[in-house]
Amino acid sequence: MKLEASVASEPAVEIRQGVFRPDWSVATSVAARRALHGRIAARAGLLNQWSHRLEATGDTVWRTALQLYGASGQAPSVSDMAGASGIQPGRLADILRKFESHDLVAFNQTSNRIRLAYPFTESVTGHRVELNGHFLHALCAIDALGVAGMYDADIAISSSCVHCGDTIHARTTDKGRAVHSFSPVGAVIWYDFAYDGSAAASCCLAIAFFCSGGHLQQCLDLQKVRREGIRLTMDEALEVGRAIFGPVLSERS
Repeated sequence: MKLEASVASEPAVEIRQGVFRPDWSVATSVAARRALHGRIAARAGLLNQWSHRLEATGDTVWRTALQLYGASGQAPSVSDMAGASGIQPGRLADILRKFESHDLVAFNQTSNRIRLAYPFTESVTGHRVELNGHFLHALCAIDALGVAGMYDADIAISSSCVHCGDTIHARTTDKGRAVHSFSPVGAVIWYDFAYDGSAAASCCLAIAFFCSGGHLQQCLDLQKVRREGIRLTMDEALEVGRAIFGPVLSERS
């Protein structure tokens, strides 16, 4: 795997005019770049569906959903999104159903509300993120860290070591651009590459915090089938989260 290539030559999807995902410019460490390459390889089929950027209405719906989620601390309803975007509820619901096939959201047609919109979910996952005074559930460790880059804001995370259950805390600084502090000091993240069409139902279940590299290794040693993934430090994991989620609400054009 060639990691010395320039940022411009790295694979990325244009999610809207001039805005590409992932943002390779923030992935400065070798491990973060390896993680992104592994993610892309595992999701090649899905990324082929995004060979063309979102059309304007779809982009508005996606961004509106995430802006409302971050502002209110809960999943928005179709009526919430219609009021904020000016798009008719029926059209909104159609677009949200389409987004499900691209693994961007999960939509509950009965309640007319979003069940999950990466990086957030209404399910209790154990990854708790404090953003703008609200407490939200993230789908995985990388999603939790990615919240900072998406909203250009500092966050606080609490989760637990998969191996021993001890609580892990992390805080960002500089509007989410750097790790301010974390405990325990040896905490690491496992970034799992498994993907079967839904990140929430596959890799997100295994992308987790560990209180030490030793506890991560013990969990990996217990696996009957070797998992594909990479160990990341907190700083490296924040780079991955920023690269994946930072472009989504970016104002660049």
